[in-house]
Parts: sequence; C-alpha cells; structure tokens
Amino acid sequence: MEQLHFITKLLDIKDPNIQIIDIVNRDTHKEIIAKLDYEAPTCPDCGSQMKKYDFQKLSKIPYLETTGMSTRILLKKRRFKCYQCSKMMVAETSIVKKNHQIPRIINQKIAQKLIEKTSMTDIASSAGHINFNCYSQAQ
Repeated sequence: MEQLHFITKLLDIKDPNIQIIDIVNRDTHKEIIAKLDYEAPTCPDCGSQMKKYDFQKLSKIPYLETTGMSTRILLKKRRFKCYQCSKMMVAETSIVKKNHQIPRIINQKIAQKLIEKTSMTDIASSAGHINFNCYSQAQ
C-alpha cells in the first residue's frame, strides 16, 4: 500500500479522497484504477444529511505521460442520495471540473501549447492522444 501512496505523490494528485487501488500495465498505456470517496455532504436543496448510495461507473480520465507511456485514471466516483428530497449527487474532485473528464493539468498543457502556436496534431500526441474536437477554439 505504501507504493500506491507514493504514486499519488509522483502524479501530483493532491486530493486526499482519491485512493489508488491498482495499476495495470497495458501494451499501449498504463491504467491507474482508483476510487473517489468521502463522507456524505448535506443536500444542496433541502439541507438534510445525504447518505452514501453506490459508485458510478468508471470515469476514464486521460493523464500525463508516465515512463514514456500514456496514462489514464479509471476513477470510480461515490454517489450520494438525499432520502428527504430524492436528490442524487456525485463526489467531486479538484483533478477535473464538474461533469468533465479531461483533467485540469491536461487543459493547462493544451492551453500552453495553443499559446505557442503548436499544431493540433502535435498537441494531441504530446498530451496523450486526447480527442481535440472540443478545442477548435482556444479556451
């Protein structure tokens, strides 16, 4: 377990609620299997205490290249349910914006490359082959 804690430091994952479960080396990339879980918050609608519900299906988050191979995080996010008003909520992390799957660190890398007037093909290869259809305009 100590090596999994070391990996969060190596990848600069500062969120203490993310727990790395396993690392799988594929032929073309590395997969980091992790889960995001924390205590249930209060409901944003009615203010009552929500309860832990279940986990969402895995979010496939592309991440920075490690040891010369592209890396992605397979993140299971905890869901919460309010039993007063039936509102559902998904755990949030600082790695990605709410309802997004491209991490902030990759967005920063893309923005830097766009400032440098690098071609989209070069940016895609350096950022781990992300689909850049949404980046036709600089953000």
